[in-house]
Amino acid sequence: MRERELLTGGAGSVPDPREGADAEPSRAFVPTPTQIPLGSNPVVLLADSDERIRQGLTAQLAKYQVTVVHCADGAVALLEAGLRKPDVLLLSADLPVLDGATVLRLVRRRMSVPVVLGVGPGDSAAVAPALAAGASACVARPYRPREVAQLLGLVDRGGRGGWDQPLVCGPLTLDPGSYEVRMHGVPTARLPLREFQLLHLLMQHAEKVITRDRIRAELWGDGARRSNTITVHIRRLRERLGDDPHHPEIIQTVRGVGYRLVPPGR
Repeated sequence: MRERELLTGGAGSVPDPREGADAEPSRAFVPTPTQIPLGSNPVVLLADSDERIRQGLTAQLAKYQVTVVHCADGAVALLEAGLRKPDVLLLSADLPVLDGATVLRLVRRRMSVPVVLGVGPGDSAAVAPALAAGASACVARPYRPREVAQLLGLVDRGGRGGWDQPLVCGPLTLDPGSYEVRMHGVPTARLPLREFQLLHLLMQHAEKVITRDRIRAELWGDGARRSNTITVHIRRLRERLGDDPHHPEIIQTVRGVGYRLVPPGR
């Protein structure tokens, strides 16, 4: 099927928005988090192969007077984008038939609609190419509905801003725009999405203790799946930053409470 046909409409079965079980909560991460301002009663085109995620986000966004048109693959997403002219596209990176990055590139050739890419645990490598291809933002998937609503400008962000600004803690820098972390000007190994989120949170509140409960709520919503999930992520993050795992100086443990990031010495 030609690109023109895909973008200008055609047959395609798209379920009507309806109530369903909520998707598993997950902290939304926005490497280029410029808030996407939408008007009243916006239409969001959601493309995701997981029906549970589609139904859950549809039901939750309805609370913000958002109409969600959803489909299960990238080819139908292109058809619906051309036919319905939605206010924003929310695409899973791993869509079948045409993946999210391909849909993004094709949409960008003909439409200026904001496109948000949903990035799962194994899709972190797709973030930088998606931003380069013109993605308006990337968010962690499974989605946390309130975070998606915040990104779309549907609710007050509560003073959380600053996602788009580079963070500097001594020689340690984190740039959400390029999805890059540097130590003494040298890029570290590319961090998986959740570790990047965790470092961002700690750097935002450098020198302050961030409790395990707050980390769990911010990054995993209802809670980490395993009791040692946060501990494992902290350990891996220390390794990537060259922090001594036995006597850490950068990410310090405050026993029984949480963790504190101390800017490394120069």
